[in-house]
Amino acid sequence: MPERKIRLFVAMDIPDDIRGLLSDSMTELEGTLSRARWVKAENLHLTLKFIGYLEREKFEKLSAEVCKAAERAPGFRARFGKPGAFPTQRRARVMWIGMEEGSEEARKIAMKLDARLEKLGVKREKRPFAGHLTLARLKEPIDCADYLENLGNRLEGLENMPFDVREITLYESILSSKGPTYDPLERVQLKVK
Repeated sequence: MPERKIRLFVAMDIPDDIRGLLSDSMTELEGTLSRARWVKAENLHLTLKFIGYLEREKFEKLSAEVCKAAERAPGFRARFGKPGAFPTQRRARVMWIGMEEGSEEARKIAMKLDARLEKLGVKREKRPFAGHLTLARLKEPIDCADYLENLGNRLEGLENMPFDVREITLYESILSSKGPTYDPLERVQLKVK
């Protein structure tokens, strides 16, 4: 019988007040952009490291490596800013909110995770780290400049909502026809400054 694998990622969670503001703004836009798959409010997070499928027997070692990466990374202040799109606004496939503060600290944690988890066979990320919250995935590339401007207007005040990041979370991603469910398996404290 084949060993069951679990799909994992490490993320930074966001405060409930920011989650609420983003959720309200996304709900208002859902009807105007029908070709988008919007992220559920409870699934909003900033991915630090996508791990992918891992054999369950390797979980304890992986968890220990995530803890080692976190214990060497100091907590930090974060703040989100303006919306954007990947790869460009004119041919967008993903709409997101970028980090205005804390991006460098998040990048360093992502690099530590990359280095530690490579020892367990997890591939390093090839793209440079870009701290962002994914809001929607588009079914086909579109010009979303107007949508981003509208979203930016709805999120006025987001740049004035800084928060402290004191932990990272190791999640299991459970895929289904209703969309993914993210189950927190372990919350790991960052080093106290």
